[in-house]
Amino acid sequence: MKTNANLFRILLATAAGAAALTLTDLRAEPRVDVGLSVGIPLPHGYLDVNVGRDHFYMHRGIYYRRGPHGYMVVPAPRGAIIRVLPPHCPRYYVNGVFYYRYGDVFYQEVPNGYVVCEPPVTVVQQAATAVPTPPAQQYQSVWVGQTEYLFKDGQFFTKTPDGLVWSEAPLGAVTKVLPSDATSIWYEENEYFECDGVYFHKTPDGYKVVTAPWKK
Repeated sequence: MKTNANLFRILLATAAGAAALTLTDLRAEPRVDVGLSVGIPLPHGYLDVNVGRDHFYMHRGIYYRRGPHGYMVVPAPRGAIIRVLPPHCPRYYVNGVFYYRYGDVFYQEVPNGYVVCEPPVTVVQQAATAVPTPPAQQYQSVWVGQTEYLFKDGQFFTKTPDGLVWSEAPLGAVTKVLPSDATSIWYEENEYFECDGVYFHKTPDGYKVVTAPWKK
């Protein structure tokens, strides 16, 4: 009986040691699934974009890349191909070629979607004669308590030491304008506006981020 008891203790100790080793390995090499991040997430409905060996993510014309603490906003990578253009892209016809523009980013149509390309020379020359608009002016500053958010086309961002990151829409935030593709929704004789699952309600100061009206 003592032999069996000692053998049982040895097996228990071996199993405990293996479990501890497994936990140590997991802590030493943490793994994060694509689409998730420690602390800083990606917006819902993002698209995966590969340019060579580089991996990016795109949502509503904004490009992201994994950074040291999450997913950071980055310039649109040349050669990136997306299946669908961002909303409300004007079309330019230059030297027999159609271009589509979203902010400072130009696209050309290709067989499998739209590729980020160099701006056409004619547009660059026209822009050189005008006063350039700083990219930061494309974002609207919105304060909620002591926290500043930057709002653009229905999305909220915060500034971090590593750069600009996407944020869930903060309840109570008041924007000056609605997203360009916001949809009007009526509920109990009150009008709301929805864009990407975010709901706005018009107030004297602007458009306030609220919970879905039927969840109140």
